[in-house]
Amino acid sequence: MAIRIEELKDKLIPMSRAIQGELNPGTDEGRNIVSKGLLLFRQNLVSNVKVRDEEASADVQDVTPVSVRLDLQFPLLSKCSCPYSGWCRHQMATFFMIYNKVARVSEWIQDWRSQESSPASDTGDKSSLDELLKKHSDSGALRKASDLLQERKTRGNTPDEWWEFFETLLQKEDLQLLERQPYLMDVIIQNIYKRFNKEAPFEREWKPLYQLFATFFLTLKVDLFLQRRDIALNREQYALFDFLLDEMEDAVEKLSVHAMPFSFDPFIAFLKEKSREMSEDPKHSSEIKAEVYRFIWYYLFKQKAWRREEVKRLEAAESQDDSFIKIALLHQYLLLEEMEKAEEMVDKIGTELVVHSEFWLVKFVLSKRYEALLLLLKAILTRLPSYIEERDHYEASSFVRWFVRKLPTEWLMERDPAFLRELLLSMLPFSYYSYTEFLLNAKSYREWVELQKYMGYSIAEMENIGLREVYKESPELALPLYYNGVIDAIEQKNRDSYRQAVRYLKKIRTIYKKLKQTDKWDAYIEYILEKYKRLRAFQEECRKGKLIDA
Repeated sequence: MAIRIEELKDKLIPMSRAIQGELNPGTDEGRNIVSKGLLLFRQNLVSNVKVRDEEASADVQDVTPVSVRLDLQFPLLSKCSCPYSGWCRHQMATFFMIYNKVARVSEWIQDWRSQESSPASDTGDKSSLDELLKKHSDSGALRKASDLLQERKTRGNTPDEWWEFFETLLQKEDLQLLERQPYLMDVIIQNIYKRFNKEAPFEREWKPLYQLFATFFLTLKVDLFLQRRDIALNREQYALFDFLLDEMEDAVEKLSVHAMPFSFDPFIAFLKEKSREMSEDPKHSSEIKAEVYRFIWYYLFKQKAWRREEVKRLEAAESQDDSFIKIALLHQYLLLEEMEKAEEMVDKIGTELVVHSEFWLVKFVLSKRYEALLLLLKAILTRLPSYIEERDHYEASSFVRWFVRKLPTEWLMERDPAFLRELLLSMLPFSYYSYTEFLLNAKSYREWVELQKYMGYSIAEMENIGLREVYKESPELALPLYYNGVIDAIEQKNRDSYRQAVRYLKKIRTIYKKLKQTDKWDAYIEYILEKYKRLRAFQEECRKGKLIDA
């Protein structure tokens, strides 16, 4: 485990304090976690420890082997593959393994134990509890166990009862944490979802349906909460919705393994009605509405009669200019394979088409809906330059990286390479590496050289991204790049750069020999030596490199 000790020490000091604050030495749970973690560490059961930037990973050989990832900056965001919820003995053992590199674990244990304080008096405890209950009485975030037992409701057997049951479960959660701890949004939602899942039906065939309902419910409720408080999410915070949608997709996949029983019909009809209510509710964010709506209509509501009925409803909607209505209608036209109407709708949508493209790109490739896919990509192409121009450099760069990853490049390369070239060209300079790879795969070496001239990279950088291949396959095209490389190296006027220039000159000589144009090489080297005849060190390096006679 190669670690820079001083850097690691700076990271572990605040992490150590956070762990000591989390684990109370006065409780059985805290003592158990620390003692069992210490035992695993001392038995050398922690292996494959790696530390990179703000993260550490390791494998711990317990009764069942587990994988651990420690977040050095936010320790409570650390993860372990064991079923324990919270800081566990495996994370503790991994921490001790790393901490042992910078300080003594025994001293850490003594320091932690010294924090144990005498238990508060019964009067003090009761007073503190009463104050906390009074403080949180309005929000319902903290209540007595006896109150919770009295209020506990059963899940029921109908979709309406399920929905009401979810409402009671959510009332016990403190969603305000999303506002107070925005950097923990995805963790907070995952923990809420785990608690919802504990109430899942015992019957195996009903579990996926419950999972679908729970994720659908949470997505809508969390979105409404964030919208009411006008909380804008950055790209990282959107991970909470990615998690819920991934769980929703997992549920649908499990449901699709077998034919759904008739008893599921009222639940599916209920979700269909809820999706309609969501689409008409202006309080929801357009982006989340579009994601959930397209997902549920793509996977669950597959009957053509339902889809045609939904089209009529959307077409009759009063707010035809609403961006969500346009996206929803386009989705339905594409699913019904009504391409003419889809094209008409595409013309009415602006650059938001680019924002919502991910779902279609992924799903239509998997389902081989190539006609719909090509229609969308051609529409996106005309909007890409404007969309990229509207963003700052960081946002534009991040978007292009994401978009290129989602592109079905292999399919496009086989079906319409010219169109793929247009797409990548429209995103320059942010698509530089992808376009470079495309040109090399297409053996378009002349265009590759022109791109390098445009970007202005050094020879050393170009050698790692294709120059060696061009030098091998079409050496004459590499000549202009090496010409520039020689001049740039000589102009730096130091020994190392002169040696670099000599290396490039040798490449040029080899190319001219392959082309059987040694006379041109003679003229070129004579010109270079004459031009820089006053640079004695350069002349000396040329003699050492046997470019001229000693």
